[in-house]
Formats: sequence, structure tokens, C-alpha cells
Amino acid sequence: MSIQTAVNPIHKPAQTQTDREMYLKPFRPISLRMIILVLVIAGMYGIGLQNTEASPQELIEGIPNIVNFIVRCFPPAFELTTWRSPFGVIEYPVVLLSIIQTMFIALVGTSAAIILAIPLGILAARNVTPSTSIYFAVRFVMNTVRSVPELFLALVFVAAVGLGPFAGVLALMTHSIGSLGRVYGDSIESIDPQQVMAVRATGAGALSVFRFAVLPQAMPHITSYALLIFEGNIRAATVLGYVGGGGVGFHIQKYFALFQYQNLMGALVLIISTVLLIDRLSAYIRKKIV
Repeated sequence: MSIQTAVNPIHKPAQTQTDREMYLKPFRPISLRMIILVLVIAGMYGIGLQNTEASPQELIEGIPNIVNFIVRCFPPAFELTTWRSPFGVIEYPVVLLSIIQTMFIALVGTSAAIILAIPLGILAARNVTPSTSIYFAVRFVMNTVRSVPELFLALVFVAAVGLGPFAGVLALMTHSIGSLGRVYGDSIESIDPQQVMAVRATGAGALSVFRFAVLPQAMPHITSYALLIFEGNIRAATVLGYVGGGGVGFHIQKYFALFQYQNLMGALVLIISTVLLIDRLSAYIRKKIV
């Protein structure tokens, strides 16, 4: 036995040579399974392109129409209204108040969804749910709710409470409960069990364990997902006006119907500015909390 082998008994020249040869190969050998997988994926995309009637030629031919539509949208214009203030008459865009209303629709709907989604997320987490039956039942309900589009929910609530922003709030709240409850359950499931065991070893009850071991670990994810859903709900709330859900969607529908594309672009500029501002604010809050 050589000195090197005696000093390093785990030295395996043959295995090292085999690993070296494997790492030097740029690609793995093509197997029958890989060929079948590639063919299946290619077939799925082929069927998808056929069902969606995707035609690059039609897109290229339609580019002049796109350019013509964009040209008709410029320069942006604003439908103005007046407000008699103590300092005089102030003019401002009509859509400004509707954009503010859209923000509050998203804010109230998301806030209500957060309050209702936290207990549902607890029941939808395997590591804290009282029983498996409750886990599957809650997961089924949340997956069903979040699969229904906000526009359909808005139609349902318009029939229940009438036209206006309250229907939009209820639609966003219902849809967000399913989305937030799902990610809250996943966040609670991904916590470190060692911290839970450490708190439980002190003799703490179930409520104390959840407060001091589960919630602190899941809170950064809960906050981050809540901000993300809020940003998405602002975008969703802009189109709820199409079905009577209040907000700026009513004006967008009106400008489209009346071919007032410059006013449409003006509304779009204000919407984009609002979304960018909220995105920066959300990033600041996320940085402070997460």
C-alpha cells in the first residue's frame, strides 16, 4: 500500500477519472426518453399555435394599422372639468377622480381579502391545519374562487348590489381571497419546523406557538404577496368599469366607443403614472419589512 493511499483512504482514482470524463462532456447523451419528451412538447406547441390561429404574416400585415392607431392617440388630451375652490377655479382631468376611486377600490378590496385570507391560509397549510379534510376542502374552495375572472365576479355582484364601486370591491376581494389564501398557506408550510419545536418545548400553547414561531417566519412573505396582489388589483380595477364596477374603466369604455383616442391616451398616461408611483411605494415598503 502506498503512502498516499494510506494517508487518504477515501481516494478513488477510478471514480475520479469517471467523474472527470463526465464533467468534460458538454452534453449528456441523447436518450429515447429525451427524444419522446421533445416530440411531445413540440406537438403541444404545434396544436396550441393551430388552435390560437397564430399567424406571423397577419401580424406583419397589420403593423400599418397598429402605427395608424398609435398616431391617432397622440398627442394625449385630457377631458377637463372645473372645481371652484377658495383660491379660484381649478381645472383638472375628469379621469383623475375616477383613478383615485380605482385606487380605493383596489385598496379596500385587497385589505378585506387579507383579513379573510389569513385564517384560510392557516387552514390550508398542512403543518398547522386541524385536519386533512379541512385542508383539502379549503384548498378546493380557494382554487375554485381564484379561477373565476374578476369581470365575471363583478357581473355577479352588480346584479346583487347594483352598479358602482362597491361591486368592484366585492369582486376584487373575492378573487383575492383565493389567491392570497393559497400563497399564505404555501408560506406557512415552508417555515422552519425547528423554531416551532423550540417554542413548543417551552410549554407554550398552540396560540403562542403560532404567534412566536409561525407568524414571524411567514410575515415577510405575507406582506410581500399582499403588496403584489394590491398592485395587480389596481390594474384589474381599471377594467371593472366595463361591467359597471366603478373606477376609470367607465371612461376608457366611453373613449373607445366615441373614438376619442387622444383622450384615451391621456387617461392611459395618468393610469401608468399612478401604477408606477404605487410600484415604487410598494418597493419601499417591501424593502423596510421583508
